Amino acid sequence: MILFTLFLLTANTIDFSVDPITYRSALIVEDTIMNTSTRTGILYLEFNCEIPYHELSYDVIDSILTARASIAFKLSNLHKPDSFVDTLWRQFTIQTFKQAAQAQIAFIVQFGLHVPDGDYEYTVDISSGDKQGTVLDTVSLSLDDFSMSDILLARQIAFDTIGSYLRKGNLQVVPHASHIFNDRFTHLFVYYELYDLVLDTNAINVTYTITADDGTVKSTLVQKLTKQYSSQAVNAGMSIEKLQAGDYTLKIEVDDPGFEDKRIRETSFGIIRTDSVAISYTNMPYYDKIEYFVSAKDYRAFLKLPEEGKRIFLDKLWSTLDYEQIASRFEYADEHFFQGTKAGSETARGRIYIRYGEPDERDKSFIEYQESKPYEHWQYFNGDQFIFVDIQGTSEYTLVWSNVPGETNQPTLYKYLPEALRDLVD
Repeated sequence: MILFTLFLLTANTIDFSVDPITYRSALIVEDTIMNTSTRTGILYLEFNCEIPYHELSYDVIDSILTARASIAFKLSNLHKPDSFVDTLWRQFTIQTFKQAAQAQIAFIVQFGLHVPDGDYEYTVDISSGDKQGTVLDTVSLSLDDFSMSDILLARQIAFDTIGSYLRKGNLQVVPHASHIFNDRFTHLFVYYELYDLVLDTNAINVTYTITADDGTVKSTLVQKLTKQYSSQAVNAGMSIEKLQAGDYTLKIEVDDPGFEDKRIRETSFGIIRTDSVAISYTNMPYYDKIEYFVSAKDYRAFLKLPEEGKRIFLDKLWSTLDYEQIASRFEYADEHFFQGTKAGSETARGRIYIRYGEPDERDKSFIEYQESKPYEHWQYFNGDQFIFVDIQGTSEYTLVWSNVPGETNQPTLYKYLPEALRDLVD
């Protein structure tokens, strides 16, 4: 007998990433009598939150899978009695859980504020349904260090002609706050800004270097920039398709003939590959819906386990089952077999569909004689058969007969079957 004694994770925890990026900025202040002033010695601290879709709680609203979330934010100066508190409310939607899993959807929430130099502590709390997660960290800012902004790693950078969300100038820059890239990503994109440029005819040389954690240089790219503005945004992309799984550092060195020293910024990122990690679907939709795949005794024992014990049990079980296939069965059942307020996956037809899959033949019939009721006869090529009957005529189908050992047989209801099926079940 296995004893589960650890209690490390709970299914109610939201795991998300926060990436703070600092830019130099000018702040225009307008008073009550329309006097304006501009303050240039200030920084803009931007927070990019990345929330994987499966970390949120969903409801069906107007036939759409919808997750509502609150994002509570607090920024505190560690040496002064200054703090900023705010709460954002967001609503996210997906088409289906299967589509979201295949597309690896992650929702981005971006917000920021102007701040002076200083050392800060920030807290980001996200709540969705009965799930909650927190990120707590610190950031130190000095205006003297900002002849170049931080590096924003992005999953996509594209020209934006419609003024969409995540816009920077004429670009839509989609942050990748986790800094973890898997097989879906072939390129790493970066966005950053340069300040105090001397507008002469000399070109700027930028060197991008990717170094592995053992110090080995894996990739180098050189870019020439023409000076157009005293403050200038820059974006670039580098191939990461051939990088092995591991941890890396991206260094950007900006050599400007009009600037005495090189401007240098670094950021870290990671690569994971499907052949180097064990894929876990913990917290995925339907992940704990295992009642149809274990015995009643084992399911009762599972329900009594502590949360970490349940996680271990589920990880072992799903290592033997095809999660995506079964999740798609749940979705189909919920969509096609619902009965009133009862979810389709909780009905007799839904249970059989989820456990055994799509029947190879499905015969449907309506009333043939006075006692006969609407029925469905499901057959599988391996010989398994199931007959469901709508006893009340309300589209609530009951499993009346099956030739699968352990499945339901209700002889008292055979009278509602047409004669051809009576011959089969007798």
